[in-house]
Amino acid sequence: MQRHPLLAALAAVPLLLCAAPAAAAAPADAPPRYAALGDSYAAGVAAGAYDPAAGDCHRSANAYPALWAADHGATGFLAAACNGATTADVRGGQLPKVGADTTVLTLTVGGNDLGFAGAAADCLQPLTTEARCAATLDESGHRLREELPGRLSALYDDVRTAAPRARVVVTGYPHLLRTGTTCLIGTDARRQRFNALTDELDELIRREAEAHGFAFADVRTAFEGHGVCAGAGREWITGIVLPRLWESFHPTPEGQSLGYLPAVTAATGPR
Repeated sequence: MQRHPLLAALAAVPLLLCAAPAAAAAPADAPPRYAALGDSYAAGVAAGAYDPAAGDCHRSANAYPALWAADHGATGFLAAACNGATTADVRGGQLPKVGADTTVLTLTVGGNDLGFAGAAADCLQPLTTEARCAATLDESGHRLREELPGRLSALYDDVRTAAPRARVVVTGYPHLLRTGTTCLIGTDARRQRFNALTDELDELIRREAEAHGFAFADVRTAFEGHGVCAGAGREWITGIVLPRLWESFHPTPEGQSLGYLPAVTAATGPR
C-alpha cells in the first residue's frame, strides 16, 4: 500500500528537529563579546590617544568603550564608533560589522542627526547673533520631534536583529554647558536652551531604548557641574579647541572615565 505523501512528511519532522539542534548559549562566566557603535562621543573625540588606523573616526584608547572592554576582559572587541556618525551611518556602515554572537553592545548616537555641531557653532562661538542661534536650535528641535523618533526606532530594530543575544546599552548625552556662571562661551540664556535641547534628546533616546528592551545609561548626573564654564580643573567637556575645532565640546579623558564609564558599567550589569 502506497504511503500518503503528507504522512511521510509529518513522520520526517522529528528527524529534522533532531538533526538541527539550537546553538548553545555562551556560558554565564564567558568573557563578553563586545561591540561599540556610535558617534564621536563613543569614539572618544577630544580624549586623545587616537588609534592611527581609525583615521578621521578619531577613536581613542581613553574612550568609554575601550575602557569598558579592558575592565571586562572583552573578547572580539569591535570598536566601530566614528566621528560625525548619524543614525544612518550606524545602520549602513557600523552595524553590518556586528556578529550575531555579540553579548554586549553599546550605542551613542543621535546628536549629529540634529546638527549639534552646527548648533554649537551658531550659539556658542563668539560673534554669533541671537537670531542665528535661535533659528539653528529651532531647526534642531524640529528634527528631534519630527524625524529622529523614526530613525532611532528603525536603528534599534536593526540592532536587535544583528545582535539577538546582546545586552544592549544606549547612552544619552551630558549637559555640555554650566549655567549660572560668567563665561565667554555663549550667553547664559543660550547655554540654558542648549542644555534643554539635550534633555529633550536624552528623554527621546530613553523612551525609544526602553521600548525596544534596551538599557539606557543616563550620564547627566555624573557630568553635573563639569560642563564648559564650570571653571578650571572642573570641566569634563572641552570648550573651543584651536586649531582642532572638531575636538570642541566633547568629553575629556575624565569625562569618559568618570562620566560615561560608570554609567555604562552600571547599565551592563545583570539583566
